[in-house]
Amino acid sequence: MDRYIAIDVETPNAANDRISAIGICTIEDGTIASHFYSLVDPETYFAPFNVQLTGITPGMVQGQPTFGELWPFIRPILESGVPVAHFATFDPVSYTHLRAHETLRHL
Repeated sequence: MDRYIAIDVETPNAANDRISAIGICTIEDGTIASHFYSLVDPETYFAPFNVQLTGITPGMVQGQPTFGELWPFIRPILESGVPVAHFATFDPVSYTHLRAHETLRHL
């Protein structure tokens, strides 16, 4: 069985080391098997450009989970298949920066 994990993230600013939203779809044998979406509190500032681009505002993420809070839930999903990205030059880089930030923060 082929299983792919499609990932799309939105970021609050040009640093691209935090996310303000994440979407994940699992595709099994060419069919969407499951999907997940969440706004994410990036615990940082929002640049006006990113707000205009994504439509996600600081107020929308207030009270939403942080990436660290989501990680225990989304990690098994992300590790369950071959990752693919909506914007392959952006999404994986943002995700990698985010994971590095989270790892350093918990040392």
